[in-house]
Amino acid sequence: MPSVTMGLADPATYADGPPHAEFARRRREAPVAWVEGVLLERHSGGSAIVQRQDGYWAVTRHRAVIEASRAPEVFSSSARGPFLADPVSRGDLERNRQLLAGMDPPEHTRLRRVVTSVFTPATARRMRESIVDHAARVVARAVAGHEVDAVAAIAAELPLLVLADLLGIPRQDRGLFLQWSNHLIGFDDPAFGGGDVAVVNRTFVEAFAYAIEAGRAKRRRPAEDLVSRLVTAEVDGRRLTETEFCHLWLLLVVAGHETTRHLVSGGLELLAGRPDLSNQLAGRPDLMAGAVDEMLRWVTPIMQFRRTAQREVELDGTRISAGDKVVLYYISANRDESVFVDADRFDPGRSPNPHLAFGVGPHFCLGSHLARLEATTLFQELAPHLARLRPTGPPLRLRSNFMNGLKTLPVTFG
Repeated sequence: MPSVTMGLADPATYADGPPHAEFARRRREAPVAWVEGVLLERHSGGSAIVQRQDGYWAVTRHRAVIEASRAPEVFSSSARGPFLADPVSRGDLERNRQLLAGMDPPEHTRLRRVVTSVFTPATARRMRESIVDHAARVVARAVAGHEVDAVAAIAAELPLLVLADLLGIPRQDRGLFLQWSNHLIGFDDPAFGGGDVAVVNRTFVEAFAYAIEAGRAKRRRPAEDLVSRLVTAEVDGRRLTETEFCHLWLLLVVAGHETTRHLVSGGLELLAGRPDLSNQLAGRPDLMAGAVDEMLRWVTPIMQFRRTAQREVELDGTRISAGDKVVLYYISANRDESVFVDADRFDPGRSPNPHLAFGVGPHFCLGSHLARLEATTLFQELAPHLARLRPTGPPLRLRSNFMNGLKTLPVTFG
């Protein structure tokens, strides 16, 4: 298929939100189509660097995203890394390959077993009481103010508190988690990473140093928390190396709050602008779990991941060559009209709702149970106040082609 017009690879394309109309056109006309690479400006040591990113195949239909996700032997996460931006060096690629998202079987299978052995639905259930307590306090503080930034006061605060408890880290350190995550996920945003390679490298150094110290402390005095379990867990008779532990730590720190934060802020943005929905959910808290599932589809915090074709293959009628870059757009798959009736309508009672916000296949999100529990609990606590929820100014969006997120969302509860 020919390439089509809009620069999906350019973070600036998402400055006003995901280009849903463009994705809809692609699903109709060119569901697997070539996207030209772009020039991205980076900074390092005070010098500007212009990097040319390779072009790629954009996969936009629900069925094709699932097909590729379930075939890691064909569509590799490890070959060139899982991120749309191409690795700039061998060291950069190797660092990406140390992340769980950048692995293929059998390495991915082994390391994932370590995490799943300690990060289970039962873990989320055991944390329910503390999550309810945190959510009640967060909501009480937010609704008491005349105007609040819903991102900082609500959407980020709850998952950061839960993450600190989960990892067994002092709650006062949660600001570090937010800072590190903003620098990595917000790399292309001028307010955060600003395209500065030095910021990313410094973030890895700081986060890993913290992880190493936390791991050593937990080995000396283990407790009932995730870090203690990770540093003492064994798979196939051996424990995690320090490098493996540090990369898992960083994954948990970033993914453990980023997706939930942007899910909640995106849901609040929707409800603040839709009094009809706010009133409906305020009167029907029993709809909240379904509403959160629909928010996952509607927002789709992680918009895409990258794969690399290991051999020539046909996907959704398009021939892809070995070595080609392939990007799976969950944000588009979740609006696929062939799967979701009235896909552009928010329906809190939508059933079934086979969204791909948590991915699918071997890389399905490990924290999906916890994310659902946190978001549902938070919106249930907010339910009595939703009828008074109103925006007080325009939101500021994250400049990113990876994460569909907000930086600020000024609201009032009347």
